[in-house]
Order: sequence, then structure tokens, then C-alpha cells
Amino acid sequence: MKRVAVVGGGITGLAAAYELRRRLPDLAIVVHEASDRLGGKVATSLFDGRPVDEGADAFLARVPWGLDLCRELGIEKALVSPAASAAYVWWDGALRRLPDGLVLGVPTDLAALRASGIVTEPVVVRPAPKPLAPDDDVSVGALVRPQLGDAVFERLVDPLLGGINAGDGDRLSVRAAAPQLAAAAERDADLVSGLRAAPPAAAGPVFYAPAGGMGTLVDALVDWLGSHRVELRLGSFVRVEDADADGVIVAVPAPAATDALRRVAPTTTNQLATIAYASVALVTIAFERSAARRALDGSGYLVPRGTGLLMSACSWASTKWAHLDDGKHLIVRVSTGRIGDERFAELDDDTLITRLLEELAETSDIEGAPVEARVNRWMRSFPQYEPGHIDLVESIERHLAEEAPNILVTGAAFRGLGVPACIRQGREAAALLIERAGA
Repeated sequence: MKRVAVVGGGITGLAAAYELRRRLPDLAIVVHEASDRLGGKVATSLFDGRPVDEGADAFLARVPWGLDLCRELGIEKALVSPAASAAYVWWDGALRRLPDGLVLGVPTDLAALRASGIVTEPVVVRPAPKPLAPDDDVSVGALVRPQLGDAVFERLVDPLLGGINAGDGDRLSVRAAAPQLAAAAERDADLVSGLRAAPPAAAGPVFYAPAGGMGTLVDALVDWLGSHRVELRLGSFVRVEDADADGVIVAVPAPAATDALRRVAPTTTNQLATIAYASVALVTIAFERSAARRALDGSGYLVPRGTGLLMSACSWASTKWAHLDDGKHLIVRVSTGRIGDERFAELDDDTLITRLLEELAETSDIEGAPVEARVNRWMRSFPQYEPGHIDLVESIERHLAEEAPNILVTGAAFRGLGVPACIRQGREAAALLIERAGA
């Protein structure tokens, strides 16, 4: 294997190119990125004079892959953690603080749940007839609703998972989208007891981000690749048969992967086409500090589907991140859109901003003309992990190995959509391609 092409210059593709170069110093590597920039949905730009993320604003600290890469690139000292950790949910006309003891929205402290006012109905845990079988997969809703009731699911679990996946908890695979819940359900037919019996989380921060925004990670990775003779081609989308390479790693969303692979792997592409995607928009708004009529004493809040609001979540960014607090203006980031609710797509930017300003006044008591506003639309950007997703991914990988063994497909559509998971998948794809080539 003398030449490898990486299709896709998002964080997964860049991580794959990085691992290829680390292992094979003399390999010719070309990264093809169809857009005019690298990094995919990881992007930071100046907003109100500060570097504010256009997509993900942090990565999980309690899995190693993001932090390890930052260390390897020499940017570990630039990492910071959120200055505010408290969070809320908008329910019944008020912001209500999330209770302690939640695991992906599932309460393990029922007294704290009652005190929160989020669920006023009595919560009686009704264990499943038996633990979840190791080879069984159900939706998160099918696991949680019978044991803890609709209110817990709809006001806590679904908003939280919806914020992570832009999904519908009644259609999300518990094994692929909420493996902590799946592991607890295997341990005990009583989901709450299973979560209480889980090993305690490691001490330390839950999230990290570079102080200059998540784009700092992309910039460091791109700089490293450029200095190590990896060719980075922008405005370049290739189908794999035209890649002029001995091996190819396809690291683009499933619809684009379908186009790239169609001629060489028809069975694989038929399966890729079954992965659904949700669209979202992230609206960033700066205000004078006096616009906030209440203390923004937390990282932000979630908005359940049942409220009828357009927004799905709001981050009080300049409270959440100390480096975004300039003492003059406050910054909020409002999310809208999830599977089954893409009303925002019918609105132009000005109308969308106006609607969300009205909802901010209602939910956050923030009123006043924006100092600056920005809309980032991420269309068909969140893959949906439906029940059976892990089996589907394994089948895709198996068929592709049969149809085109020198080609691998990876990325957020497969085994995790957070930044660390994408880094892990890119690096693992590189290692597997090298193994197959016997290099």
C-alpha cells in the first residue's frame, strides 16, 4: 500500500489521516474535502469579538480519545472546562433545575426528582419482567416508559437525548444511543437499581474545550498534517473508483458515502441509505448584559417536545464558558430542530431569529435588541441510531469487506457522533486499513 485517499475532511477523516501518517511515515496520503473548509461540523469563528463555536462547543472528558489527541498535538494546556454546571428544563411555564442523580435523564434519586417540580406525579418504579438480554435492542422509550412513566421520559430523558442526537427517544436504540442505560438494564431488571449499581464516574471534569473554541483542535490537526506531508484538497469530492489509491477511507455522512461507494459496493450503499438524518439550526445571539432580567446561573436549559416551542435547548454560553464573558455582553446559543420537527427549515434567518427572541423572552427573561446574531444551519447532520443500529453497522462493514476490502467507511453515522467517538473511529479505520494491507 503506497497511496491512501481519505474522502471527507471532517474530524473523522482528519483523525484517520493523522493515524495513517503516524504509523506509515512514507505513505502518500490525500484528504479530499468537498467543501471549502476542513473540520466538518467542528467550526469556530469570531462572534461579538470572541471565538464562538458554530457547532459542538465541547467534548467529553471521561472518554480518552479527544483528550489523548489534544495531548499528542500539544494543545492540552489550552483546555478549559465549563464554569457553570447547573442546568434546567423548561416545563409548565418555568425553568426548573435538573435534579442531582440523573443518568442520561433517568433519575436515580427519586426524592431529588420530586423536589425539582419537573415531575409532580408520583413516580413508582416498575421493574421489567427480566433484565435486558445481551443480544436484544429496544428503543430508549420502550425501556424507560414502562418502568418510570411517561412524564419522566418526556420531560427528562427525551429532551436530554434529543439534545445529544437531535432524535426521538421513542426511536433511538438504547444500545447505540444510550449504552449506559443498556448496561444498567442488563445488570438489573430494575433500571434505577442497575444505574445505582454502576461503577462511579471518574473524578474530574465532564467536558473539555480549547479556550479558543473547538476549531482550535481542527487547526492544530490540520497544521500537523500539513507539516507531515499529508495533502489536503478542498473543493474535492471523489468517488472511490476515481480516487487513484491503493486504499480508501470514506469518512463522510451516510448520504455522501452512498454516492462515493455506489458503483463499487451496491449492497453496502443500499444499507447506508436506510440511515435517517435530522436537521438542526444553531442561532447565536449577543445582548447587552442588562437584557437579562434573571440570573443566568447555569449552563442553560432543555426544552421538551410537548411545550410547543420552536427551540429545543438554550446554552447561556457566556456563563457556561468564562472565556466568553467580556463583562459587557452576554451570549446565548439557541438550538432548534430535531427528528420529526424541522419547522425552522421553513423560516428565513430573520424570521427564525425573531421567533427565538420571543421564546428567549418567555423562557430566559432576556429582552432587548440583539447586539449581533448568527444562524448556522446544519442540514441532515445528525444520524439517527434506531433500534438494531449496531447490527446494521456490522452488516454494512461486513458487506463492504466482501465487496471492496481495500475500502473502509466510518464516521458519526456508525459508532458514536460525539467528537471523541469520531476521532476514535477515524483512527481505528486507519489501523484496520493498514492491518488489511499487511503494511
